[in-house]
Amino acid sequence: MIITDMTKIGDPQVVLYEGKYYCYATNCDHYSTGFCVWVSDDLEHWSESIPCFDAISYWGKSHFWAPEVVYHNGKFIMHYTAMSRELNSLRLGVAISDSPTGPFVDALGKPMFDLGYATIDGSVLIDETGNYFYYSRDCSENFVNDIRTSQIYCVKLSDDLTTPIGEHVLVTTPTLDFETVSLNMNPPHLWNEGPCVMKVGDKYVMNYSANCYATNDYAICVATADNPFGPWTKSVNNPVLSCNKTLFGSGHNAFFRDKEGNLLTSFHIQTNPDAPSGDRRTVIGKVTYSNKNNDIFETIE
Repeated sequence: MIITDMTKIGDPQVVLYEGKYYCYATNCDHYSTGFCVWVSDDLEHWSESIPCFDAISYWGKSHFWAPEVVYHNGKFIMHYTAMSRELNSLRLGVAISDSPTGPFVDALGKPMFDLGYATIDGSVLIDETGNYFYYSRDCSENFVNDIRTSQIYCVKLSDDLTTPIGEHVLVTTPTLDFETVSLNMNPPHLWNEGPCVMKVGDKYVMNYSANCYATNDYAICVATADNPFGPWTKSVNNPVLSCNKTLFGSGHNAFFRDKEGNLLTSFHIQTNPDAPSGDRRTVIGKVTYSNKNNDIFETIE
């Protein structure tokens, strides 16, 4: 496992392109303007942050969170979260660049969609059956049984990955005991957020995060399904990665392959676990799977 020196970030995601690694993240230093990228040859040594998307020049005014970039049809496509200037509510946007270091340009000049409530944490699955977009309906405007609750949804995407097609389907909601730690907050909250999905054999595997991001209880979880819309089954192995002696607040991960083809994941931990906050550190680990009693067990090490 690589614990990098990349701090004051959150929600890191790594892309391999032409022999170099590019890491995109929520950036505390540029929180009010947009996004940066960090570049590496070996995943251990990273460049200084490089501004790549001046998102505040478009429809968002703040809360620039959770950028995820995919290289698709010769373009780098970033899905991101921002607070809408017009709506004063969190929405998802999409930006495009010819280069992994930008500059990215907002593709639509407005949020990807508006369902009348806050949405965050977009992530793409490109599959032989189509393109799928996973995101979280944010707890800031979502009440379930009078509790602020974040839930994960899925919708199909257009070929250019900019426009939803068809029905938005609820795929996970907080249900397990360890996901209820944040009920002790004032006011109480529940979280399923930060989804990322890939296909492993004939199963779809989702990682998602539970509990509050700014605490040591944030944790990475796994669920499986036979098709992208589910139904999704949470593993008895959950959480996959939670608070231990060196990793505090592990969460919001994204899958990628290294130069040798190994399956890795990037995620964040608390920079200062004695005072957990939005200041987090990028970590990279190798992902392996095993199957026990028809339940998939995921290991990140």
